[in-house]
Order: sequence, then structure tokens, then C-alpha cells
Amino acid sequence: MKKIALSVLLIVLLVVAYAYGTLNARKVISLPAAQWAGSSEAAQAWREFAASLESAGARIYGATDDAVERTEGLQYLAQLAAASLEMKLAKGSPEQPALSDWMSDYRKFLGDSPDAIYHTAELSPAYRYEITGNKGEAGYLGFMLYGRQLNGWNRPVANLSSEQLQFDEAGNFSIVVSREAPAAGQDWLAMEDDVHTLMVRQYYHGRAGRQEARLHIRNLDTPPVGPVDDGEVAAGLRNATAFFNDTVDGTIALAGMLAGSPNSTEPPASYNPDFGGVFYPTLDNEYFGGWFNLQEDEALVIEGSVPDAPYWSVSLQNRWLQSLEGGQVALNDRQIETDNGRYKVILAHRRPPAGNWLDTGGRREGLLAIRYQLSEDSERPSLRVVKFDQL
Repeated sequence: MKKIALSVLLIVLLVVAYAYGTLNARKVISLPAAQWAGSSEAAQAWREFAASLESAGARIYGATDDAVERTEGLQYLAQLAAASLEMKLAKGSPEQPALSDWMSDYRKFLGDSPDAIYHTAELSPAYRYEITGNKGEAGYLGFMLYGRQLNGWNRPVANLSSEQLQFDEAGNFSIVVSREAPAAGQDWLAMEDDVHTLMVRQYYHGRAGRQEARLHIRNLDTPPVGPVDDGEVAAGLRNATAFFNDTVDGTIALAGMLAGSPNSTEPPASYNPDFGGVFYPTLDNEYFGGWFNLQEDEALVIEGSVPDAPYWSVSLQNRWLQSLEGGQVALNDRQIETDNGRYKVILAHRRPPAGNWLDTGGRREGLLAIRYQLSEDSERPSLRVVKFDQL
């Protein structure tokens, strides 16, 4: 009997311990009093970043009442927070620049293209830099510097792409980034007083199995490196907070503007062209598109003149400007069938009888993104809603 009693007691204790551990692991941590941060600027900056996360969650829920979009929105915020901390804190030193892979294997924001890879680095006009690497199998490789407009939005400053770059026989290249021109014959990105970020874009007609470009950046002025201090961490955290908040602000604002004028490529009346700087546009792309909103029995017909462009595409994004996955949610120029210099793509909830099809994946609404690369003054595509059974 004693053995049975001991066994029962042991089982009860194990169950209680498991239950306590499970509940304890899931407990919600209450917010500590603000005094913990004391006089540390880094600690105060951390509190500001944490407050931004909480505020952004509330804004996501306020922007839509769709349960799926809200869930995607929280995932979006987590991805954006990770990228913000990497870009502005972990790799945020202009003295010791390092490239951040924005989209990585899971992160998406600011209207990414599924055919592109994006890297950024934080720079300062106080220094000279050198970017070296190899083109790999990238169909397009572009380097852009961004400065600040008076309103804080990004301003394209200088651009170099594979059309202008000098490659050796193996595909290697070297670019100097500086205020003063380098020696004759060297590729150069000219810095200006407000430059703060470099973005590198790679485009492919399908990325699977392709050899990506190899990239490296270094400071030619090699400033001394000391131990990290409170002020540096505070500055990095505040830069991360600003990038996070600006991106959330821009995303919610653009989605709201476009959703108010669905199924059209004409910019909304409330859209300011300078506002586009929030999304780090490249001078090498023409951007079209808009918001789609379709009932179950409707389809959106996208028509246009085939642009004189080495790459162009039509793709779908969710409310948070993240490219979609699963199904046929993106088509580039090598996948789109054309006819006498024209193209037609049909966006619908199910496959049409014929033609190029983009699958909504069951979404009633979202963003339609159209990119023409290295083209100029192309004809704006047209959109029209039709009944599916009339296709």
C-alpha cells in the first residue's frame, strides 16, 4: 500500500509541477515602474522602442477589422521590429558599416518584390567607403544612396546599376562612395550632406537556384573602434524606433489612401509624390498599381503596352505591403504571355478560362504592384472590373 501511495503522490507532484511550470512560462509580465531606467539614455531609448511596439499593435488593429489581416499585421510588426534593430542598432554604425538583408528568409515590408533581394547599410558623408563584390547571376544589380527631405522623407541622391557598372571578366566590381570624386576610371557614387542609407537591389527572373551577388562594404577612413557606450546604444535604439514608426505610419497611410480609390492605377487625390520617399523607391523603376477590391463573382483585368524594359512584373501584396506567398501571386515578363505588344493579366479568385492569371488566394482586397525596370515614360496600365462569367 505504501508503494502505491508513494507512486500516486509522485504522479500528483509531477502533474502539479508540470502545470505550475506551464502556467508560469505563459504568464504575462507586468510593466515595471519607469524608475528602473534611471539616468541611462540607452534604457530610456529601450522604453521608447517598447512603447512603439505596443502602439503599433493598437494601430494595426485599428486599421482593419479583418481577423486574417490583423494576424498578418502582428507578424508584420515582429518582422519589421527585427529588421529595424538589425539595421539601425546591430549594424547601424556608419563608422563600421555592415549590410542588412532586409527581407532575409522571413521578413517582408515596404512593398517588396518576390524577384528581388534588398540590402542596406548606414552611411555618413563624413567618411569614404568602398563597395566590392561579384555580380553573380543577378539580372539587375543596383546601388542607391538616400538622403532626407525637409519633411524627413527619403530623397534619392545617386544611383549606379549594372547598366553603368564596370565588371571584370569574372563579374567582379568596385565602387567608391564619397563626397570627392575618386581617381579617373573608378565607379563612383557621389555623397551629399544628407546621405544616410545605401540600398543594394538584385533582381532575378526567378531566384530559385540562382547564384546571388556577393557584396562587401568597408570604411576607407578606418576610424578607431572603441567599446560600445550608453550614448551609442541609445542612438541606435532611437534610430530603430524612428525607422519602425515611420514605416508603420507610411504603410498604414498608403494602404488607407489606395483602398479609398480601388481598382485604379491613378494616384489618389490625397497622394503626395514626395510621400513615396517613405518606401525607398529606386530611380531605375517606374511604379504603377493600386488597390484591388473584388467580390466573389468579379475579376480585375489589367492591361497595358509591353514596356521597353529588361524586367517588369505584376504582383500582389497584403494590406501591410508584404508580397504574397502560395499560389500564382506574381508574374514577371518571362511568364506573361503577350499579344502584338500588349499584355493582359486577370486577377481573380479562381482560374479564368484562358490568359495570364493572378490568384487572390481568397483575399477580397489588397495591393497590386506593377514594376517596369529601366524604362522611361511608359504607358500607364489600365484596370477594369468585370463579372467573372464575362471573361
